[in-house]
Amino acid sequence: MAPRSPMTSPCWHCAWKCNRQTAERGTDMQIRITVPCQHARLRELTTTIDDVLHQHGVAQQLRHDVRLIAEEVACNVVDHGGADQEPHTIVTDVSARDGQLIIEFRDDGNAFDPLSATAPDVDADIHDRPIGGLGLHLVRELADSLTYRREGGHNVLRVTLRDKRAA
Repeated sequence: MAPRSPMTSPCWHCAWKCNRQTAERGTDMQIRITVPCQHARLRELTTTIDDVLHQHGVAQQLRHDVRLIAEEVACNVVDHGGADQEPHTIVTDVSARDGQLIIEFRDDGNAFDPLSATAPDVDADIHDRPIGGLGLHLVRELADSLTYRREGGHNVLRVTLRDKRAA
């Protein structure tokens, strides 16, 4: 199945920036996707990211890792980010440059630093472990680096992955 153009994506807002020369080389790409903080809209987010990465020649395994990370982070934002009944959004910036893929998630929900969360004891018996934390563990394992900051009422999580082909 051929990927859709990001410009025809069903996302609430999608802006895509590259030029023909860099798209042909599979480098220097930047996209911003904004979706409402709703479970029903998360598939649009992950599908749009995957489509753009595919069009830029990003390897399937790296796209798979990015999709898992985006699903986990966005799902956590929807599940835990808004205790109030106000509408919230998730803004996701994806860029590729110099062999690195950078995904930055920005949401206006409750302050939460995922890097401060205690890592689960994955060696413990499943019945002895508390529920939760495995998704963040997966994100930590897949990412080359993670940073978090609270900026102007927004959580900003930056995930960096290295394209092994560019190494």
